Amino acid sequence: MIEKPAIGRARIKHDFNSLRIEIPSKKNWFVIIFMLAWMGGWAVGEFSVIGILLRSDAPIFANAFLLFWLAGWTVGGIFAIYSVLWMLIGSEIITIDRGILEIKKSIKGIGRKRSYEIKSIRNLDINPMQDMGIWGGNYNRNTFGMKGGRIKFDYGMKTIKFANGIDEAEARMILEKLKSNMNFRDKKEF
Repeated sequence: MIEKPAIGRARIKHDFNSLRIEIPSKKNWFVIIFMLAWMGGWAVGEFSVIGILLRSDAPIFANAFLLFWLAGWTVGGIFAIYSVLWMLIGSEIITIDRGILEIKKSIKGIGRKRSYEIKSIRNLDINPMQDMGIWGGNYNRNTFGMKGGRIKFDYGMKTIKFANGIDEAEARMILEKLKSNMNFRDKKEF
Protein backbone atom coordinates (compact mmCIF):
# COMPACT_ATOMS: atom_id res chain seq x y z
CA MET A 1 0.00 0.00 0.00
CA ILE A 2 1.36 3.41 -0.96
CA GLU A 3 1.44 6.02 1.78
CA LYS A 4 -0.04 9.43 1.17
CA PRO A 5 2.42 12.34 1.22
CA ALA A 6 2.40 14.31 4.47
CA ILE A 7 0.78 17.72 4.22
CA GLY A 8 2.65 19.41 7.08
CA ARG A 9 1.34 21.30 10.07
CA ALA A 10 2.07 24.93 9.19
CA ARG A 11 -0.66 27.24 7.93
CA ILE A 12 0.72 29.87 5.55
CA LYS A 13 -0.96 33.12 4.48
CA HIS A 14 0.41 35.64 1.95
CA ASP A 15 -0.73 39.28 1.75
CA PHE A 16 1.00 41.46 -0.86
CA ASN A 17 4.53 41.56 0.57
CA SER A 18 3.72 40.24 4.06
CA LEU A 19 3.79 36.62 5.17
CA ARG A 20 2.21 34.83 8.15
CA ILE A 21 3.07 31.27 9.15
CA GLU A 22 1.32 29.57 12.07
CA ILE A 23 2.68 26.31 13.44
CA PRO A 24 0.47 24.57 16.03
CA SER A 25 2.38 23.10 18.97
CA LYS A 26 3.28 19.45 18.76
CA LYS A 27 1.12 17.26 20.97
CA ASN A 28 2.98 14.77 23.15
CA TRP A 29 0.03 12.83 24.56
CA PHE A 30 2.13 10.84 27.03
CA VAL A 31 3.45 14.05 28.61
CA ILE A 32 0.01 15.71 28.54
CA ILE A 33 -1.67 12.78 30.32
CA PHE A 34 1.20 12.48 32.81
CA MET A 35 1.08 16.21 33.59
CA LEU A 36 -2.71 16.17 34.04
CA ALA A 37 -2.40 13.27 36.50
CA TRP A 38 0.48 15.05 38.28
CA MET A 39 -1.63 18.21 38.57
CA GLY A 40 -4.29 16.22 40.42
CA GLY A 41 -1.71 15.34 43.08
CA TRP A 42 -0.35 18.87 42.91
CA ALA A 43 -3.78 20.34 43.72
CA VAL A 44 -4.15 18.07 46.77
CA GLY A 45 -0.75 19.20 48.10
CA GLU A 46 -1.41 22.87 47.33
CA PHE A 47 -4.79 23.06 49.05
CA SER A 48 -3.72 20.88 51.99
CA VAL A 49 -0.83 23.19 52.85
CA ILE A 50 -2.98 26.30 52.40
CA GLY A 51 -5.52 24.76 54.79
CA ILE A 52 -2.81 23.96 57.34
CA LEU A 53 -1.47 27.52 57.17
CA LEU A 54 -4.93 29.05 57.57
CA ARG A 55 -5.84 26.83 60.56
CA SER A 56 -2.51 27.23 62.34
CA ASP A 57 -2.34 29.33 65.50
CA ALA A 58 1.44 29.52 65.25
CA PRO A 59 3.13 32.81 64.33
CA ILE A 60 3.81 33.26 60.64
CA PHE A 61 7.60 32.81 61.02
CA ALA A 62 6.97 29.42 62.64
CA ASN A 63 5.41 28.31 59.38
CA ALA A 64 8.32 29.63 57.31
CA PHE A 65 9.19 26.20 55.90
CA LEU A 66 5.60 25.58 54.80
CA LEU A 67 5.45 29.02 53.17
CA PHE A 68 8.73 28.37 51.36
CA TRP A 69 7.52 24.93 50.24
CA LEU A 70 4.17 26.38 49.11
CA ALA A 71 5.91 29.04 46.99
CA GLY A 72 8.02 26.43 45.18
CA TRP A 73 5.07 24.08 44.81
CA THR A 74 2.94 26.89 43.33
CA VAL A 75 5.64 27.79 40.80
CA GLY A 76 5.86 24.13 39.77
CA GLY A 77 2.08 23.98 39.34
CA ILE A 78 2.01 27.13 37.22
CA PHE A 79 4.73 25.68 34.98
CA ALA A 80 2.77 22.42 34.63
CA ILE A 81 -0.45 24.24 33.72
CA TYR A 82 1.40 26.41 31.18
CA SER A 83 3.08 23.34 29.65
CA VAL A 84 -0.19 21.47 29.21
CA LEU A 85 -1.91 24.53 27.73
CA TRP A 86 1.03 25.04 25.35
CA MET A 87 0.89 21.46 24.12
CA LEU A 88 -2.91 21.50 23.74
CA ILE A 89 -3.63 24.94 22.25
CA GLY A 90 -0.31 26.74 21.75
CA SER A 91 1.12 27.89 18.44
CA GLU A 92 4.17 29.62 17.04
CA ILE A 93 3.34 32.52 14.72
CA ILE A 94 5.99 33.82 12.33
CA THR A 95 5.24 37.02 10.44
CA ILE A 96 7.21 39.14 8.00
CA ASP A 97 6.04 42.68 7.37
CA ARG A 98 7.81 45.98 6.62
CA GLY A 99 11.32 44.66 7.11
CA ILE A 100 10.58 42.98 10.45
CA LEU A 101 10.55 39.25 11.23
CA GLU A 102 8.35 38.57 14.23
CA ILE A 103 8.21 35.29 16.14
CA LYS A 104 5.44 34.84 18.69
CA LYS A 105 4.85 31.81 20.89
CA SER A 106 1.23 32.09 21.89
CA ILE A 107 -1.50 30.32 23.79
CA LYS A 108 -4.71 31.63 22.18
CA GLY A 109 -3.19 35.06 21.51
CA ILE A 110 -1.39 35.43 24.83
CA GLY A 111 2.35 35.03 24.70
CA ARG A 112 5.79 36.40 24.14
CA LYS A 113 6.71 38.14 20.89
CA ARG A 114 10.23 38.79 19.58
CA SER A 115 10.93 41.12 16.66
CA TYR A 116 14.05 41.17 14.46
CA GLU A 117 15.16 43.58 11.74
CA ILE A 118 15.52 41.58 8.56
CA LYS A 119 18.52 43.63 7.43
CA SER A 120 20.44 42.32 10.49
CA ILE A 121 19.56 38.64 9.94
CA ARG A 122 22.41 36.46 8.67
CA ASN A 123 22.77 32.75 7.83
CA LEU A 124 19.06 31.85 7.68
CA ASP A 125 19.12 28.06 7.38
CA ILE A 126 17.90 24.68 8.64
CA ASN A 127 18.91 23.83 12.20
CA PRO A 128 20.58 20.41 11.87
CA MET A 129 20.25 19.68 15.60
CA GLN A 130 16.71 20.62 16.54
CA ASP A 131 16.16 20.67 20.29
CA MET A 132 14.00 17.57 20.60
CA GLY A 133 13.66 16.84 24.30
CA ILE A 134 14.20 13.73 26.40
CA TRP A 135 11.55 11.60 24.69
CA GLY A 136 12.63 12.64 21.21
CA GLY A 137 16.41 12.26 21.34
CA ASN A 138 18.83 14.96 22.45
CA TYR A 139 17.96 16.60 25.75
CA ASN A 140 18.55 20.29 26.13
CA ARG A 141 15.68 21.95 28.00
CA ASN A 142 13.02 21.18 25.41
CA THR A 143 10.98 18.44 27.03
CA PHE A 144 7.74 20.35 26.48
CA GLY A 145 8.40 21.68 22.96
CA MET A 146 8.63 25.35 23.93
CA LYS A 147 12.26 26.06 23.01
CA GLY A 148 14.45 25.77 19.97
CA GLY A 149 13.30 24.97 16.48
CA ARG A 150 14.05 23.55 13.06
CA ILE A 151 15.02 26.90 11.45
CA LYS A 152 17.81 29.19 12.67
CA PHE A 153 19.52 32.47 11.90
CA ASP A 154 22.26 34.62 13.35
CA TYR A 155 21.25 37.97 14.80
CA GLY A 156 24.28 39.84 15.97
CA MET A 157 26.25 37.45 18.15
CA LYS A 158 23.26 35.24 18.97
CA THR A 159 21.67 32.34 17.10
CA ILE A 160 17.87 32.43 17.06
CA LYS A 161 15.98 29.14 16.58
CA PHE A 162 12.30 28.84 15.73
CA ALA A 163 9.69 26.69 13.94
CA ASN A 164 9.62 24.00 16.59
CA GLY A 165 8.07 20.58 16.16
CA ILE A 166 8.12 20.34 12.36
CA ASP A 167 9.91 17.89 10.10
CA GLU A 168 12.93 18.91 8.06
CA ALA A 169 10.99 18.77 4.76
CA GLU A 170 8.41 21.22 6.08
CA ALA A 171 11.20 23.41 7.48
CA ARG A 172 12.79 23.58 4.01
CA MET A 173 9.46 24.65 2.49
CA ILE A 174 9.02 27.37 5.14
CA LEU A 175 12.62 28.48 4.65
CA GLU A 176 11.98 28.93 0.91
CA LYS A 177 8.80 30.94 1.66
CA LEU A 178 10.78 33.19 4.01
CA LYS A 179 13.62 33.73 1.54
CA SER A 180 11.28 34.41 -1.39
CA ASN A 181 9.38 37.10 0.52
CA MET A 182 9.82 40.68 -0.78
CA ASN A 183 11.50 41.68 2.51
CA PHE A 184 14.30 39.11 2.03
CA ARG A 185 14.99 39.69 -1.66
CA ASP A 186 18.41 40.87 -2.84
CA LYS A 187 20.05 39.72 0.38
CA LYS A 188 23.33 37.99 -0.42
CA GLU A 189 24.14 36.90 3.12
CA PHE A 190 21.86 33.85 2.96
